[in-house]
Amino acid sequence: MDRPQSRTPDDVVERVREATDVVQLVGQYVNLKRAGRSFKGLCPFHTEKTPSFTVNPERQMFHCFGCHKGGDVFSFLMEHDGVSFPEALRTLGERAGIEVEQRRARDAGQDSLYQAGERAARFFQEALTRPEGEAVRRYIRKRGLQPALVEQFGLGAAPNAWEDLSRALRQDGIPEDTLVTLGLAARRTNGSGLYDVFRNRLMIPIRSLSGRVVGFGGRVLPQPEGDAGPKYLNSPDSPIYHKGHLLYGLGEARAAIRRHEAVVLTEGYLDFLSLFQAGIEHVVAACGTAFTPQQAALLHRYTRRAYILGDSDPAGRRAAVRTAGLLLEHGFLVYLVELPAGYDPDSFVREHGAAALETRLREAPSYVASMKLLVDRRAGDLAVKERVVRHLLDDLVRVSDPLLQELYGKELARTFGVSDGVVEAGLEQRRNRPSPRGAAASVAAPMMAAAGVLGEAQQGLLRLGLSGPSWVDRLTVALDSEDFEAGAPRHLYEALRAAREADNGWFDRLETDADRSYATELALGDTPAGEPERLFNDYVAALKSARLEAAERELNGRLQAAISSGDRDTEELLLASLRELAQDRSSWRKRAAWY
Repeated sequence: MDRPQSRTPDDVVERVREATDVVQLVGQYVNLKRAGRSFKGLCPFHTEKTPSFTVNPERQMFHCFGCHKGGDVFSFLMEHDGVSFPEALRTLGERAGIEVEQRRARDAGQDSLYQAGERAARFFQEALTRPEGEAVRRYIRKRGLQPALVEQFGLGAAPNAWEDLSRALRQDGIPEDTLVTLGLAARRTNGSGLYDVFRNRLMIPIRSLSGRVVGFGGRVLPQPEGDAGPKYLNSPDSPIYHKGHLLYGLGEARAAIRRHEAVVLTEGYLDFLSLFQAGIEHVVAACGTAFTPQQAALLHRYTRRAYILGDSDPAGRRAAVRTAGLLLEHGFLVYLVELPAGYDPDSFVREHGAAALETRLREAPSYVASMKLLVDRRAGDLAVKERVVRHLLDDLVRVSDPLLQELYGKELARTFGVSDGVVEAGLEQRRNRPSPRGAAASVAAPMMAAAGVLGEAQQGLLRLGLSGPSWVDRLTVALDSEDFEAGAPRHLYEALRAAREADNGWFDRLETDADRSYATELALGDTPAGEPERLFNDYVAALKSARLEAAERELNGRLQAAISSGDRDTEELLLASLRELAQDRSSWRKRAAWY
């Protein structure tokens, strides 16, 4: 979870960090055991049987060597509770008794959006109790939703009027631009003010994992005649809401998901509400969009077993297959739950009860087995079987866990009656699809080998830099940013250099999850064997040699262009530069014989 740079005074952030013991904080959620100078436990962000989650009290950092999440006390709370950096800072500040003053304009802007969302939710809830909410109350009773559930999830009513919400919120001092940004209102085409977007609908507030209202889903009421608009109307993305990054009901369901070690995925808000009310609480729903990789990664914090429970129509089955592929890619064990024709999860549980649905969950076939059932229904049609097997191979090649990929591959071979060798050949073919530029393939292997050596050199130098300020001083004298690979290595080098110059912390200068994960893995990983002084010199020589080699390739390209154009003066200058470069590179390579 990327965190923005805060304009809270640095000393306040540092005071909160110093006052928060990372072992105590993480220990509230993870059973930690001492391992040398660190502590280890099972990662709370992915399912594992062997502890790979490390917490280091000296560095006040954590890192999982399985899923590669890492950071400080703020990062842990942000990732675990799904909150922003300002929220994590406020929470930890309150625990430590330190007053946190937020002065960042963006935070203030976001706070106003959150406040508007909360105020709109109260408006809809109040409207549900008034005469104009009678139609929605009847619909709620018809769907079998009990008052306790309505109150728990804050369901409300959007009146069948054009300006009630806009007028009420403007009277409360909420600006028109805020209402438009949140998708609660829209501007009239003639420029004469606003009109309410949600009208005559059951309103379902969508909350972040921290419990704040960020958006709404509106279910239209059945109309005897006329066009009532789309069945569901959903809030657009906004600065506080990204529908592809949230799952409806996850805040309420995550404890049950951890308890069951499984999650049930549904498509709609009312499917979720019916199942949750029936006691099937390890359930979540999409927020009016197709399932996304970000949602899969979010769920992976809580479980690795997923049951896809969609509608029984062809569109529902296609969506289930697509979702299954995404879940496989993120390391899930996937099961497809089948309902009788004509049913969706809501209608099935209301008609047949929770016990019947729980039976179908227990008996749900794996993704591979369910695809075989699809073939069997087509009387074993060979063309259908071929397409399904090829589709499954396309899905399985995306599985990054080698063990899981092999298990799925063996199940595919056994279920569809093909040999293990054919499955492995199909996967290998997909792993090694030829490059569109065949000429580049011949140099791929040596380039990869060089990249591995350079990666080792970068990591070794940065580990030395993380071990103490004297190494940072030497590092910044010997090298500059361009000597490091663009991305996390360069960002970490620049953070170490800037922090040394300003005499403050380097971690807060890293702006992305990828950068922080890279840094914590180096900080908490094993130190390379060897004498540090010799390692430092060898690593510097390797990076310098690599940079000179890149410059040599660039000059050679310019030289060929000069020769082709007949520019003899430029040709002579470039040849002289190349001779000088070659001497420098030879000198550096001799200093790092292992390179």
